[in-house]
Amino acid sequence: MNEKQQPSLLLHHFIPYRLANLADTVSTACSKIYRDTFGLSIPEWRILARLAEQDGLNSKLIGRITFMDKSKVSRAVKQLEDKGLLVRSTQQDKRVCQLSLTKKGLELYNQLVPIALEWESELLSSLSITEYRDLLRILEKLDVKAADLSNSDD
Repeated sequence: MNEKQQPSLLLHHFIPYRLANLADTVSTACSKIYRDTFGLSIPEWRILARLAEQDGLNSKLIGRITFMDKSKVSRAVKQLEDKGLLVRSTQQDKRVCQLSLTKKGLELYNQLVPIALEWESELLSSLSITEYRDLLRILEKLDVKAADLSNSDD
């Protein structure tokens, strides 16, 4: 009896592995900007940036948008609050607090953004304009397909 050989998985060619490693490498390298210069952790930076884009979100929604678990968001919110960079406001439903940047938080964000964009520009300088456009298009397609695959498990 002739058994079919199982296909082998080469991890360095497995896209989920490569994307996870790339995301971690890029995030860690970029985090040096806001960690070393501004004293922010990756979760703190994500929350700060997200609230700068859309003020008044709650922790649960921020966690969903930034792909961070509840405990990581809670710790980062507390740290940002302790640093005077955000405030919580309780609505009628006392269980849900809206988060907003303070003036100090917005000023810090405005200082950090040009530096972060410069870092991103340096990273992307390794790509041509066409490669950059292709990358964005490919990432969008993969986002949509991964969401479809994730939802099909429900």
